[in-house]
Amino acid sequence: MTTALLAGPARRRAGRGRSLVTAVQLGPALAYFGLLFVGPFVVLILFSVFTFRDLDYFPELTLANYAEVFASEAFRAVFVRTVELALATTAIVLVISFLFVYVITFTFPARRQTLYFLVLVTLFGSYLARIYAWRTILGAEGVINASLMGVGVINEPMRFLLNNPIAVVIGLVNFLIPLAVLPIYSAMQNVSPRLLEAGRDLGAGRVELVRRIVLPLTMPGVRVAAAFTFIAAASDYATPTLLGGSTGLMAGASIVREFGATLNWPLGAALAMTLIGILVIVVTILAWILGRVAR
Repeated sequence: MTTALLAGPARRRAGRGRSLVTAVQLGPALAYFGLLFVGPFVVLILFSVFTFRDLDYFPELTLANYAEVFASEAFRAVFVRTVELALATTAIVLVISFLFVYVITFTFPARRQTLYFLVLVTLFGSYLARIYAWRTILGAEGVINASLMGVGVINEPMRFLLNNPIAVVIGLVNFLIPLAVLPIYSAMQNVSPRLLEAGRDLGAGRVELVRRIVLPLTMPGVRVAAAFTFIAAASDYATPTLLGGSTGLMAGASIVREFGATLNWPLGAALAMTLIGILVIVVTILAWILGRVAR
């Protein structure tokens, strides 16, 4: 009986000790998360309900900023364009990344580490340098126009290659493919070649193997890649600004304009919060659709 009575306090002290150790271990991560995510997010929410008057903002809470965002046809068009271009980018990136990872994993298994490393190397390149490279390639005096004019296919430069939504998608795809390859590659390493051999022995073709074996097993990585790609594409500012022209601008440009040119920080914060809400909704729908596809 005495031993049982002493065991209770000992267990409680051990539990408190483990809780303290856990708190100490999680402390730096929680502080980092709170300082760099929760704090700015709360500030953004507060600014979105402030009142803007006479080129200044005041802590008078109002929903007028959100009302202006949803009532403005221009803002609605920007958000629709943002979602459309981000979805197009996501679809292209997922297809290219999945096929690339599949090929290096099952077709060139001896060289997959080298090919994977080459993809990682591209992440260390300058983001803006790649955007300006695409301006050089697609521009009126770029590589494409110079080559076509050199062989006599065209007589004057094709100016529609740049400053349009297609150019934006091309730039975003080039930037985001390495980010999508990372989670898909990690997930596909869990697919045993023996499963594919068993499927072939049972008469399944290549497409059937991918649909019934590879895709379901790599779907967690595909979902992560889809979320990364869509969020990064929809929130990008530099690529639409430098490659899209007036017809390819996305929500990021509108947010920057309100914070910079007009100094209407409350409206800019409301635009940012609206964009975040749209991202959450679309990513949730994408995850659901991809889950249905993998069944």
